[in-house]
Amino acid sequence: MANNTRIRVWDPLVRIVHWSLAAGIAANLWLTGEGGDIHRWIGYTLVTLVGIRVLWGVIGPWSARWRSFWPTVSRLRRALGRRHPDEAQQGITHTPLGAVMMLVLLRLILGLGLTGYMMEETDRFWGVEWVEEIHEFMANAFLFLVPLHVLGAVVESIKQRDNLIGGMLHGYRRPTSITHTSSAKAD
Repeated sequence: MANNTRIRVWDPLVRIVHWSLAAGIAANLWLTGEGGDIHRWIGYTLVTLVGIRVLWGVIGPWSARWRSFWPTVSRLRRALGRRHPDEAQQGITHTPLGAVMMLVLLRLILGLGLTGYMMEETDRFWGVEWVEEIHEFMANAFLFLVPLHVLGAVVESIKQRDNLIGGMLHGYRRPTSITHTSSAKAD
């Protein structure tokens, strides 16, 4: 008999920020082109959302806090050392590799915001080629990393027998896919 019990993991703020970041990145990569007022204001909104998420990682509920899933060396070793597909993730939220990806993507958004600001709002860096090249490199990095992020969520969903993408929509996970949550808290 299947266990249909679910536990709330991702609170509404985490989910709203996640999907708002995804929509904003998609809009700036594919809909607004390279620049313009809409592109700039979406970028500033994305930086604000990252700021909200960073703050929520300090004051939010336990599962949203950075310490609940920060990719420590011991957590990364355990995750990379899993040999059997039936070994469940240790912890309730992100896998250590998922946390690394999340941190990289958040930092890219901040870097894009900074270089975009430098290009558009300052006289000193307006038209400076290296700033534009860094901005473009980071935007292109999203085109590579976002599919890896989605693929990682799909692979982990299969390994854990729990729909992680659906969980980021409704906020719940099945507890049978999670083990050792108390040891993950202690790391």
